Amino acid sequence: MGDIHPFEATISVVGPIVGGIVFLTFFFKTLAWISEKSKANGKPVPLGGILNPDNTITVHLNNGNTYENVRFVGQTDGYADKGAAFPYELNQMVILEFHDGRRVLIHAKSIRMIEIPNQNQ
Repeated sequence: MGDIHPFEATISVVGPIVGGIVFLTFFFKTLAWISEKSKANGKPVPLGGILNPDNTITVHLNNGNTYENVRFVGQTDGYADKGAAFPYELNQMVILEFHDGRRVLIHAKSIRMIEIPNQNQ
C-alpha cells in the first residue's frame, strides 16, 4: 500500500512544473495582447514645457533649409512594431504646422537647431 509507482512519482513532480509553465505562458500572452490593444500608435505625442504648441518657432535643418513661424504640434510615437499605425520610416518624426494649417513631418535627426523667440515681447 505504501509503494508509489514510478510513473505516479514522475507525474507528481513533472505535472505541476508543466502546469505552471502553461499558466504563465497564457498569463503573459494575455498581458501582451492587452497592452497591444491599449496602445495609441500613430497619434501625435505632444511635448510640454518650452515647445508649447501656441508658440511659433523657427526650425533649421541639417541641409540648410529653414521653416520660419511654424508651430510645434508634436512627434510621432517612437514605438514601432507589428500593428503600428505608421511604417518604421515614419516613426520619430517631428510634426510642424504652418499658419495656413499645412503640416509637415520632419525626421527628428535632421533638425540642427530650433529657435524659440521671446514670447514676452
